[in-house]
Order: sequence, then structure tokens, then C-alpha cells
Amino acid sequence: MRYSMLLILVSWAVGWLVGCNGEDIAKNSEPGLVDSAIRPDSEVAGARILLYDRGQVTSEILADKIYKFEARDSTVGHKLDIVFYDSLGEVNSTVVGDSGIIRETRGLLDIYGNVVVVDENESRLETDYLFWNQTTRKMRTDAFVRITYTDGSVVTGWGLEADRNLSTYKILNQVSGTVKDTRKKRP
Repeated sequence: MRYSMLLILVSWAVGWLVGCNGEDIAKNSEPGLVDSAIRPDSEVAGARILLYDRGQVTSEILADKIYKFEARDSTVGHKLDIVFYDSLGEVNSTVVGDSGIIRETRGLLDIYGNVVVVDENESRLETDYLFWNQTTRKMRTDAFVRITYTDGSVVTGWGLEADRNLSTYKILNQVSGTVKDTRKKRP
């Protein structure tokens, strides 16, 4: 008896949840709540965003188009071109990607699609996804990565933790590569 009563209650709850859809919720909600969750607060073509740390520009983000969602501290950008600056204001790396989500107040950046990072030594990191944290000044990904050096050396693997100029990095899984011999030849 107890089991059948529980089964009836569970069946009723599932039936009620399946019968209730997003349109019903939208009809019964305040008009501004649903609308603001879906639409951006602003939309800009040809945008430029500067990120600061203690009054100094640390990053410049250029995007073909951005959508700003104030309540969520989120800016969605398309066709990103990002420049990272060192403490002297010099460019130390650049990043391009198809799109990204910028959280300005927290200094977080997620970049998606055809992500390419080029450091000051022209070393090149390629991946499908990259996460940047301004506070730790580190980038990471769980996706496949390929790092190509100017001497032709190539290192690949899955997952990466690195500083923004790729001077220190760690590939997390399935590391492989071809490294050129940099030792000087003896006569």
C-alpha cells in the first residue's frame, strides 16, 4: 500500500512537470523578467573593451560585434582579437577566436573556436577553447592543443595550463611532439 501510494505521487509529479513548459512560465511571469533574461541590454558593432588592473590596461579586446548582459556580468563577443600587455605596457601576446564570453568585473574570458595565441617570441598555440583568468594571470583548456615554435618544434596534447605569454606551460594529457636539437654543433 505504501509503495503504490508513493508511485501515484511520483507519477502525478512527473505528469505535472511534463505538462508545464516554458511558455506557461513566461505567460505567468512578470513581462520584464523573461524578456530581460533573453535579450541583451546593449548591442555594439565594432567594439573595443579595455580590462584594467590597478589602473593599468592589461588587455584590449576588439570584437566585430558584442552583446552586453549587465545583470549577468556577461558580454558575448564575435570575431575576437585580443592583446595582452605586460607591466610596462608592451604587447606580450595576442589571441584571436571566433567568439567569447567576457566577465569584466571578475576578469574572466572564455574564447571559443579557432583559438590562436601568439606570444612575443612568435610561438603559436592553437586550440578550440581557452579560458583566461585575469586574477591568476593564467590560461587553461581541456581541449586539444598544438604549440609551434619558430624553430619548427611542435608539441601537442590534451589540456593546458599556462601563463599568458606561454613562457611556462603544462600540457596535461597525451603529450607528444617533435623538438629540434638546439645544442650547438661541435667541430
